[in-house]
Amino acid sequence: MGRFAMKTLEQFLFWVHGMSAAAWFGAIFYRTLVIDGKAYTFFDKQADYEHFSTHLAHNMRYFVTAGLLVCGLSGFALVGLKWDGSNIAWLALMTAKASVWLAACVLFTYVSWVHWPWRACAAPDEFARYRTQGQRLALGMVALAGTGFALGQACRAIASV
Repeated sequence: MGRFAMKTLEQFLFWVHGMSAAAWFGAIFYRTLVIDGKAYTFFDKQADYEHFSTHLAHNMRYFVTAGLLVCGLSGFALVGLKWDGSNIAWLALMTAKASVWLAACVLFTYVSWVHWPWRACAAPDEFARYRTQGQRLALGMVALAGTGFALGQACRAIASV
């Protein structure tokens, strides 16, 4: 491939990677820190809030899974394009970034296929416990997404030095 084609591919992959990561971060951030709190205070009965919350989450796992997959695959392709095996700091940051992405995938899988089904079937006296757990898990996902962004920017800064 020519230089122009490679640069175009690289820019396209940066765009895809950044947009997929931003979509995931934005969705989880907005849901966790805006919608959840407002919805919780909106409903008089906690059971109505739980029903609404479960309704919002229904089938979203497939969109989020697709976003995480696109983010991971585009990141993997970018690593291949920007590989610098002689830069130990860059390699360490890329390893950390890949680990954060994998942790986000594992956490999201747990939340989607374990926590939410339990929460959806919870008895009214269990609502508070599952809501607290859900908030902690969601904040963990927000933290992982933010950490991924920070590591990505650090990798770009080190690569250009």
